[in-house]
Amino acid sequence: MIELINKQKIKADNYITGFLLLFYLLYNLIYRLEWIMSVIVYPLIALFFYGILKIMNGAKKRNKGNIGNLNKFLLGITSIFLFIAFLSYLVSQPTVNTQNIINLGSFPLMIVGIAAVVKGILVNVYLRKYRILNIIIGITTIMLCFIAFASPLLFLGDVFIFHMASLSLIVLVNVFSRAAMYLSEFGLSILRLSNFKLFFYIISDYLLFVDQDGNIILNKIE
Repeated sequence: MIELINKQKIKADNYITGFLLLFYLLYNLIYRLEWIMSVIVYPLIALFFYGILKIMNGAKKRNKGNIGNLNKFLLGITSIFLFIAFLSYLVSQPTVNTQNIINLGSFPLMIVGIAAVVKGILVNVYLRKYRILNIIIGITTIMLCFIAFASPLLFLGDVFIFHMASLSLIVLVNVFSRAAMYLSEFGLSILRLSNFKLFFYIISDYLLFVDQDGNIILNKIE
């Protein structure tokens, strides 16, 4: 049986948590306004994805006609509306400029890049080629984030569109490269849509393992 949680993964998560706390402290010292905004914005982003999840659960075909799932759908719509309303109000304040928004987006993405490097180095249950790929992508992500942070020093004029496009693209690259690495533990290919769905179970509260017959088993962690 191949279990999802092992000592290497726990060690990697501990390192990532340490880096997160360290860089969040530095973020507070260097980017005071962005740090204050992050206390509101980052939970709002979580609210947005919570809304998406509720809409998906409420829209499943097998759940149609169930009043409970209609409530989930409406809760999802409400969550997304609140996210858009509060975020729009926040970024419309005169003290907030485009560089503040870039800095807000760069910090969590930098942590994603660090996580890719740490897991690529420490966790050897994944295929070597995907570990190397994630290390390269992680380093690239960190470099792009530092360039975004240093934008006022490196560029003349407003390059907001450039940074948002590059950061959005690297987010997608990280999602697919991380999915490929996680799935490689179980000998699965990301090219199959059904396998890609398993990636979202892996990063949520599910334990994924392979039984003696080679079947993929999902257990929800209570």
